[in-house]
Amino acid sequence: MEKYVVGQVLQERLEKHKMVAAVKDPKYIERAIKYKENLSAVLLMTGTILTVKRYVDFIQSEGLPVILHVEKIGGLEMDRAGIEFIKRNVQPSAIVTTRTGIIKKAKSSGLFVIQRIFLIDTDVYNNLVEDASQVRSDIIEIMPSRAPEFIKKLTNVLSVPIITGGLLNKPEHAKEALENGAVAISTSNSEMWKMNLNEL
Repeated sequence: MEKYVVGQVLQERLEKHKMVAAVKDPKYIERAIKYKENLSAVLLMTGTILTVKRYVDFIQSEGLPVILHVEKIGGLEMDRAGIEFIKRNVQPSAIVTTRTGIIKKAKSSGLFVIQRIFLIDTDVYNNLVEDASQVRSDIIEIMPSRAPEFIKKLTNVLSVPIITGGLLNKPEHAKEALENGAVAISTSNSEMWKMNLNEL
């Protein structure tokens, strides 16, 4: 499937379901699938180059797009060959990375890319605002989610959608992030996966 079609499907699901299940251990894959009606996608943060294709195929066969956190996959080097391996063999709906160098290469190869940014201080925020026109990813993920006023400000200056996660373990945290402009939230708290965020 072409990148823009995959990306459009993922973005539509993010807007419809509002919650991404962050899976840090394979044992939670089945649980995410159990609650797939509440989820827009799975953010896969576990596996190795030997197992990742199997995980991605299984999750996506259940109708859940996979966002692959490429820095969490054991044995994977995100050079040109690694990027081609992900694109041709693993075929996730998107990748997520913190590294700007990977974004450029992955985008040029046709992958749908989410950039994870840690708002550790106002310098990071200010740099993001100043360089808003230079954003190359398709979506930005802001970490942690407990900075709603900054999320609101960023949605006004960035031309790409924002998702947010980290330190998010209560429905009210999700509601606050969504009300401040995040298109969706991501969480590894599997109790949250039981909830339909559209009912908050």
